[in-house]
Amino acid sequence: MKILFLTSQLGFGHIRAANAVEQALQDHFPSVRCEYLDLWSLMDEKVAAAVKGSYLRMTQDYPDYYQKLYDLDKSVWQQLSGETPLDEGIKQFVADQQLHWFPRQTRWLPMSQHNLDSALLTSYFRLLLNQDERSTYSIILRSLLLLIRTVLLHRMKEQIEKIAPDVVVATQMYPAALFSRLKQKQQFSDIPSLGIVTDYGLQKVWVKPTTDDYCVPSQGVADQLLAWGVPAGSIHETGIPLHRQFNNPPPQSEARATLKLDPRKPTVLVTGGQYGIGLLPTVDYLCKAANEWQILVTVGNASSDQSALQRLQQACPTQLILFDWVDDMAQLIAAADVVIGKPGGLSVSEALACGRPFFATCSLGGQEAHNVEFLRQQGVGDKLFPTQLAARLKQLFAEPETLAAMQERAYLTGHRNAAEQVAMRVIERLPASCSPMAEPKIAQ
Repeated sequence: MKILFLTSQLGFGHIRAANAVEQALQDHFPSVRCEYLDLWSLMDEKVAAAVKGSYLRMTQDYPDYYQKLYDLDKSVWQQLSGETPLDEGIKQFVADQQLHWFPRQTRWLPMSQHNLDSALLTSYFRLLLNQDERSTYSIILRSLLLLIRTVLLHRMKEQIEKIAPDVVVATQMYPAALFSRLKQKQQFSDIPSLGIVTDYGLQKVWVKPTTDDYCVPSQGVADQLLAWGVPAGSIHETGIPLHRQFNNPPPQSEARATLKLDPRKPTVLVTGGQYGIGLLPTVDYLCKAANEWQILVTVGNASSDQSALQRLQQACPTQLILFDWVDDMAQLIAAADVVIGKPGGLSVSEALACGRPFFATCSLGGQEAHNVEFLRQQGVGDKLFPTQLAARLKQLFAEPETLAAMQERAYLTGHRNAAEQVAMRVIERLPASCSPMAEPKIAQ
């Protein structure tokens, strides 16, 4: 009995969701084996770093173009396939990325994976930047994009053949789309596949006729799938899978006592996330906003901000508490009154599972914009500038009943057993010949 998770390391959320489902499977069905295949492992390491780095650069410095790409805007995709001339903004972005990642031209031989991947990407960059009015450029560009996809499909096929899974579970839409393409080509058509949507909004890339089940975080996402023609029986509102520590978060008093925090002070948790985007200015502003607040900060991978945060802690020793690494995130969230951070799907879901409102001071757009909108719709959070955030927090701390009502809504919105619900859907898709259903069932 083997489950294959298709993931993407562009952000930890997709990996963490898969880990949570694996954990639930192992807790209840120890005979099930789990394997992982990450999208970026199908590429040369340097090329993968270039694509991921370009993505982050676009989300931060060219957010309008990123949003159009995410929304599958036809005009942008026509530019990237050479059908129409590049906007100056896109042209400058592509030129910058080519110069940063591939300052020298890549030679094709010897034909290693590194040289093939680098040659494909640099050839695409050069043609895109130097296209003219001739229609052949568009044909070549589209052929290059098709070739890149074909190479990735071939490598995925080889890996899946080696692993020989009984069920495939995707936690990110692009590897899910690649596997769906393989199934459409009558390869692995007998392997059931599930998609786990890890954000509170949906991109149409997810919707494929070969996906047997969708595990979604909210009714809104379920409704969107229905509107796009997915059968109701294939859609399951499970929530986003979380680590087992979120199944039963501790009471606030217990969490604060364990962490040796002042039980009387208003307490804010600021999470750094994988990249620490927007962390330092937010913490700095909160420290200046109110001397009586306890400000807890998980530094995450924001290594460039660590020294500045440590200096800030020295200046505000009774206010600011830094955590380099936290094993029990549920305890830290439960100790706080509100959570502030980058609105990734897992981060939002963890806060809600603990009954804590979530406020974002930055958003990468795309899927994170969906998450912010969900918070607003449920009345459990928002995206605010630091000045607005400080004013909102002061209002909430001055009105305990309003804060308590918001926390109650957050708790009711959260899904604490999503990993177990998804695990059951996975088990139900196992072939009857290898199903472990004779073992203890997961409570639904």
